[in-house]
Amino acid sequence: MLFRSAITLVAGVVRGYSGFGGALIVMPIMAMVFGPTIAVPMFYLFDLGSATPYGYRHVPQCKWGQVLPMLVGHLTALPLGIYLLKNLAPEAVRWGMEFAVVAMLVLLVSGWRYTGRTNPPLTVAVGASAGLMGAISGISAPPIVAYWLGQKENSAAIRTNIMAYYALSSTVMDVALWYEGLFTRQVLVYALIFWPAYAAGLWGGARLFQGTSERAFRDRKSTRLNSSHIPLSRMPSSA
Repeated sequence: MLFRSAITLVAGVVRGYSGFGGALIVMPIMAMVFGPTIAVPMFYLFDLGSATPYGYRHVPQCKWGQVLPMLVGHLTALPLGIYLLKNLAPEAVRWGMEFAVVAMLVLLVSGWRYTGRTNPPLTVAVGASAGLMGAISGISAPPIVAYWLGQKENSAAIRTNIMAYYALSSTVMDVALWYEGLFTRQVLVYALIFWPAYAAGLWGGARLFQGTSERAFRDRKSTRLNSSHIPLSRMPSSA
């Protein structure tokens, strides 16, 4: 239990530092112990009680021309992702998680980012891939990182878009998981056990981010934190 709490704490730090990627750390461990149909809903409850409310503060400032197509793609792929989560063999889902983790590590080590022009159809496709991965495994960061962090927008604008996208998409995911009956009593109990460690890490990661430069926001996590999702401004201690 202490080991899993420590992993959850680290995942919160990663998420709090850069705004995405905590799932890459915590999900393979939790899925191996509890199974994907418990681990995935549990992780989305972590977000519901911490990062999602904070993310909604960024919705009014986000660039809807970039966020909305991403969200449309996410919503399009969500039903298929939920179906696969419920019906795929747990071992297949765990292998998918491992593939996502390896893909993210390769992406970070290589430093590759998409630097071409963005357009709505491509953004929808990226959102669909992220939504499908997020629904099946809770891990949706690789396509988002490759696509948005390579753009010429300043870090504040990128972060705002990411925060708004994850807040909105996670809310829809929470509703879908509840509708499908995946927020079981067992999921709620485990979420209550591990959420404090995640919330504490989220707060610590946000504090760690303070003073991080523009370049560091894009590059530092590839050498230290391996991946994640949050702040260019101070996250309140209540998050």
